[in-house]
Formats: sequence, structure tokens, C-alpha cells
Amino acid sequence: MLKRLLSLTIILFALSACNKPDPAPELKDPIYSDLTASLAATTQALEAEKKTLEEHQKALKEVVPQTGQIKYAQKRVNESQERITKLEQEKQYLELKVEARKSVSRKTYLAAFKKGEPWPDPKEFESYQAEKRLRNAKKTWDVKERIKEAGLGPDLPAPAPAEGGGHH
Repeated sequence: MLKRLLSLTIILFALSACNKPDPAPELKDPIYSDLTASLAATTQALEAEKKTLEEHQKALKEVVPQTGQIKYAQKRVNESQERITKLEQEKQYLELKVEARKSVSRKTYLAAFKKGEPWPDPKEFESYQAEKRLRNAKKTWDVKERIKEAGLGPDLPAPAPAEGGGHH
């Protein structure tokens, strides 16, 4: 009995010492984790917006006719419906991105595992973060904001006119 227990213990240690690939490497992938977090946040925002729409629709039904309030109530309902459409599209996009990243993670992990290389590649995550910052950056040009960023402003003295002082 003792010999059998000892041999089972040795076999278990031998099996656990084998270097096996991770069955779910995507869980260690920071890009996959970020995408799933974005998906969760979008899903939560979508549910909140659906509740807001219900409130706006209820308010629309309760509007007193011929008071001018109906126009604003309809506007809020339409804006909420547009946000829901946009959030549903974003959710669908993120679901596809998560599935694609899961597949890519597994492929790159296995390739790195077979070569004995470290995984995930930190350069890939840095590149992803830079791309995400650019994608989320403000897309409009605000002159006043740019002036503030440059350290200039209305409280600073205006630049002195060029010598000669005028037009020729």
C-alpha cells in the first residue's frame, strides 16, 4: 500500500513537472483583458441608456399637449435612441475584437511557447496603448485649449510689434 502511494506521488510530480502550454493564454494577455473590460463597460453603458430611454418615453407620454414640452421630450427620446444604436454597434464591434484577439493570443502564445520565448510581447501592448490613445483623442481643433497648452493666454502681454511699426 505504501509503495503504491509512493509511486502515485512520484508519477504526479513527474506529470506536473512537464512543461505544458497554458490552455487559456488569453487570460494573461493585457490587450485581451483591456478589450474585455471595454466590452463590459460598453454593455453597462448600454443598459443604463436603455433605462434612460424608458424614462424619457414615460415622460413623453405624460407631457401636457400644446405646451411646447413635447418637442423637448421627443428630442430627448431621439437622442437616447441614437446613443443606444451607437452603443449597440460599439458592443458588437468589441465582441468581434475580443473573439479575434482570443484567437490571435492563442496562436502567438503557442508560437512563443514552442520557441521558448516570453509572452506576451510588451512592445505589442505599448503599441496597442498608443493606438488606443490616438483613437480616443479629441478630433476637433480648439484654439483656446491649444493656447492654454502652449502656456500663452490673455493675461500674458502681446508680442511687441516689429521694428518700423507699420505697413509699408
